[in-house]
Amino acid sequence: MTEIEKWIREGADVREGLRLLSAYRPNPWLAALVERAPDRYGRLLRRALGVMDKAASGEAASRRRTLRDDWPFLGDPDCPQELKILAADKITAMRGFAEAHAGLYSCATPEEAYETASKCILFYCQNRRIVSEFAYYKEHKAVLGRHEIFEDSRRMRELRTAGILELIRRQKNLRTSINKLKAKLRSGARPDLELARAELLSRRERELAEVERLIEEYKKNERR
Repeated sequence: MTEIEKWIREGADVREGLRLLSAYRPNPWLAALVERAPDRYGRLLRRALGVMDKAASGEAASRRRTLRDDWPFLGDPDCPQELKILAADKITAMRGFAEAHAGLYSCATPEEAYETASKCILFYCQNRRIVSEFAYYKEHKAVLGRHEIFEDSRRMRELRTAGILELIRRQKNLRTSINKLKAKLRSGARPDLELARAELLSRRERELAEVERLIEEYKKNERR
């Protein structure tokens, strides 16, 4: 039995709960609320410590399983490349969610709590979109195709059949889009959109790299 489990079973005394909160995940904002009105906000303390304990247990359990245990088709030779890429993205999303979720209990202000909660939601949604693709493929042996990675793959295939004028047009548009995204990230405005913007920026930069590779390839062929 963990110290938190013992605290809950023994009645969840507020003073002891505040000590546990300070020891495991300091949160001055939550502690101040509970001290001001323990009858009203004590439930938040119980929820915070209870969720922390469950999250730690869940993380330990997840480490005992691998993606291949849940999604064995990832090891198949005919598994679509997009799904294999999504497997790595899923690990990133799960880790991001775990870190953001743990950070909820050390937020010092409502604004920080809002930003951290937004990250939790974003990583959770990223993971669920990937799980939807995996579950559909596992059942039907065919791709669902709703994740943006399939749109990215389609765009890449189109690039490889595009003419030089179309490649130059896309190069210009992508550079403009990338500069706008970088400016928004530098500004710090809408921190709740920061991760989504960074993800889109990464996708646009990959597409630009492919466009510029194809332009260089075209130029080399012209010089021959």
